[in-house]
Amino acid sequence: MAYNFMGDDHSNEFDTQDIANNKVVCVLSYIPLLFWLPLVACNTSRYGKFHANQGLLLLLANIVLGIVGEILGAILGGLGLIGGFIGVIAAILGVIISIVLWAVPLGLMVYGMVNTGQGKSKELPAIGGLFTLIK
Repeated sequence: MAYNFMGDDHSNEFDTQDIANNKVVCVLSYIPLLFWLPLVACNTSRYGKFHANQGLLLLLANIVLGIVGEILGAILGGLGLIGGFIGVIAAILGVIISIVLWAVPLGLMVYGMVNTGQGKSKELPAIGGLFTLIK
């Protein structure tokens, strides 16, 4: 079976009453560092655990992208010290990379919050189906 980059839809796996009762808390789980909220507020909810897992994966992706950004920033900063054409290209690339590394997690967060607010349980694109850390 091939990996689904866009993420699978698990909406039909959860009870509609579970979704209705825990939707707001699950939306908040996509805010960095609040992935744990459904685990505390609705600890027996399968729907809550699903979204807590997605929020944790998003937090981990943020951390990894932050580290990658710092490494690339250091490399491009070193190239910028050379000056001239290479320095200008390095600066432009640094800005583009910074914007992408900031926008991707923000887009995933909004995607998760909007879907959850609509009562859906879709995995986050690219990262949502990689691991199940919270069962």
